[in-house]
Amino acid sequence: MRQRPVRTAAATSTVVVSIFYLLAQMVGAGSLVVLLLGIDKENTLAVSGVIAGVGALMIVYVTVGGMKGTTWVQIVKAVLLMAGSALIVVLVLAKFDFNLSEPARHGRLGVRQAGLPRAGPEVRHRHHPQSLDFLSLGIALVLGTAGLPHILVRFYTVPTSRDARKSVLWAIGLIGVFYLFTLVLGFGAAALLKTGAGSDVANSGGNLASPLLAEAVGGGAGSTGGAILLAVISAVAFATILAVVAGLTLTSSTSVAHDIYNSVIRKGRATEAEEIRVTRYAAAGLGVVSILLAIPARNLNIAFLVALAFAVAASANLPAIVYNMFWRRFNTRGATWSIYGGLISCITLVIFSPVVSGKGLDPAGKNLSLLPTSIDIAWFPLENPGLISIPLGFFFGWLGTVTSKEPAAEERFTELEVRALTGAGAEQAVQH
Repeated sequence: MRQRPVRTAAATSTVVVSIFYLLAQMVGAGSLVVLLLGIDKENTLAVSGVIAGVGALMIVYVTVGGMKGTTWVQIVKAVLLMAGSALIVVLVLAKFDFNLSEPARHGRLGVRQAGLPRAGPEVRHRHHPQSLDFLSLGIALVLGTAGLPHILVRFYTVPTSRDARKSVLWAIGLIGVFYLFTLVLGFGAAALLKTGAGSDVANSGGNLASPLLAEAVGGGAGSTGGAILLAVISAVAFATILAVVAGLTLTSSTSVAHDIYNSVIRKGRATEAEEIRVTRYAAAGLGVVSILLAIPARNLNIAFLVALAFAVAASANLPAIVYNMFWRRFNTRGATWSIYGGLISCITLVIFSPVVSGKGLDPAGKNLSLLPTSIDIAWFPLENPGLISIPLGFFFGWLGTVTSKEPAAEERFTELEVRALTGAGAEQAVQH
């Protein structure tokens, strides 16, 4: 394919996905620090200062640590996350005599008793069946993982194709186990914590459910065990946030430096020192944008914000990846149309969704959308646009390809297909 338009499109998509994901991480980090320092959640200036300070700390770490520092913090994070989650899961199940169905039963009862804090009664009549939103969320989470920039970049850090495949198998196993853990943690939090209006869980938009659950199973507020587990799980969560921020910032900033600055603006003539300098500037810029967006989004649910990032990745990146691997005719126009088409459609649907406006107030009186309640521009009913935007990404990729007169690179596709299926030649390429 023609490198400049494809690289520009890929870099643009990478930056947008990273900003969405970084937004969620900044909100999560701010919520944790606010909890640990006992800062009043209603003090907007103090909470905003915490988010800005934590964001600045993380950006400094990325610019100093580079890929090696990022890799190490991700390794440490993975070990801490699995160990900490397994401990809390065991303690939650111990509360119910290790009967797996009991946390689910009590959790559903707790959710019903708490009401529906994510949708005020004045706006529920406008909502579609929840099953559609759940389906859209599931599709975005499943397909979005394959298009996340900080996941894709990891395939460049293994020496051989065999190691890449082995790494993927390990990752799938660990992630699968962790997702099963989250079922127990979610139902356990709903069963053991107060989730109604005015509770700490509700006031944090659900963002503090995990550390507060750790405190509860450790002995409750004020107990030594509860305090220790609260500190441990908060540290694990903070390490996880740091690892994700590091990976995202490094991936997007290097994409800006290499794909846009060097390949497009400088046409391949930039030196390594220039690329490193641009990478640091881009990292700082991304951090500032993420902090500025995280401050008004501080009351939104983190998992929900992350799901939006997955939807953008699945809409913009996944169609181009799938077509490139399996469609011999796929060409430059198809790649750029699929990336921009999926990206623009996803962002547009988010802007006109209940996420941005029109969602109303929760029982505690908090606005559940980004814009003030007086503004309502929401005409798209789904909170996650993946159900619509992902097929649109595939459609635009197909449309761009069939309307282009660019000849398909048959020989290069055949070479790619053989190497993808067999790994042939990968070792020599790495050594070279």
